[in-house]
Amino acid sequence: MIRIKKTSIQLFNEYMLSYSWEDEACPWCGSKGNCVSHGSYMRSMADFTYGKAVYGEICVLRLCCTSCGHTHAILPDVIIPYSVYGLFFILRVLAEYFLPLHTVGKLCSRFGISVSMLYRWRDLFLSHKQEWLGMLVSAETAPSAFIKGLCFLERYSISFACQFVLLSARSFLQSHRNPADYRQEFF
Repeated sequence: MIRIKKTSIQLFNEYMLSYSWEDEACPWCGSKGNCVSHGSYMRSMADFTYGKAVYGEICVLRLCCTSCGHTHAILPDVIIPYSVYGLFFILRVLAEYFLPLHTVGKLCSRFGISVSMLYRWRDLFLSHKQEWLGMLVSAETAPSAFIKGLCFLERYSISFACQFVLLSARSFLQSHRNPADYRQEFF
């Protein structure tokens, strides 16, 4: 986790600067080039920088498909749908939990989260780890080794995140499946 020098908010803003929605395929109907800007909304974001939890906001772009009428929020992989916490924030908490560097109480205080939130993230992480690796390989792979492997992937999005969405119909560490029955082959 030390290797990641930017916050999720910084990574989100960099992604959005280079994002081009004009050729986007609609995840609902699959039509390409029919998405138009449909406004935006502000979203709170918890992050971890310089050894402490910080809070900020991101501006999330929404697109509307002129072919089917569905709207979609554009969220890069570092942003977990329906969560205030970014992917790297949660992975940082879990990395310290699995190492174990601190007591649960001290860890929760350091990151400004509740004990129940920590255990919810732990259980979700272990479930997604098993879903990705399979039961036998997951049992042989330490959680901290899996987190380290994720952090050292050259291109997180292509190597893992998109494939996880295809496998499970949700983003890694997203607590529930996407509400729409997306045509996953277009992700």
